[in-house]
Amino acid sequence: MIRDANFEDLRRAANRRRLVHLVIGCTLLSMLLTLGVTREVSIYREVREIQAAEGHDLQALERRHAALDRLVKARHFWTGAFGVRKELTQLTLAIAELRRATEARAMEQQREVKQHCEEAELERIRGLVAAERGQYPKALVHFRAALRSAELVGPRGFEGGAWAHRDQVISDIEALEAWEERRR
Repeated sequence: MIRDANFEDLRRAANRRRLVHLVIGCTLLSMLLTLGVTREVSIYREVREIQAAEGHDLQALERRHAALDRLVKARHFWTGAFGVRKELTQLTLAIAELRRATEARAMEQQREVKQHCEEAELERIRGLVAAERGQYPKALVHFRAALRSAELVGPRGFEGGAWAHRDQVISDIEALEAWEERRR
């Protein structure tokens, strides 16, 4: 009977240890889950705080990409990491596309400026040739066309400055107009 009582005490002690282990395990598991959920909520909050970018604003896209990239590097494992990495890939493609489009527009503008410069120069030379031949009305038409081509470029002018021959062409136009007035 004493032996049975001892076995019963041992069994109760073992049950208490198991119960204590179970309580400690559940507490640790609960604490780990709480920490994990808190971490996830914190990361999702950080992602939401990163300013959204519109599809045509290159600087905003680059800022969002840099912020998300820093976040991914700082927080390696979390449930939304794959979605953010996918967005990073999409942002990288959008940034590259916008840069290509910007470069293409810049190249097109440079080509247009070069074309206007060549047209203005050609018309100026035609005007000079016509003036040398004594064809002043024709020279006036060419000088005016040269000035129009030069002014199509805008205030920036050609390659960062005004057209080098602009003042001379204006004075030639004024002289030819004055000549026409005296002739009438």
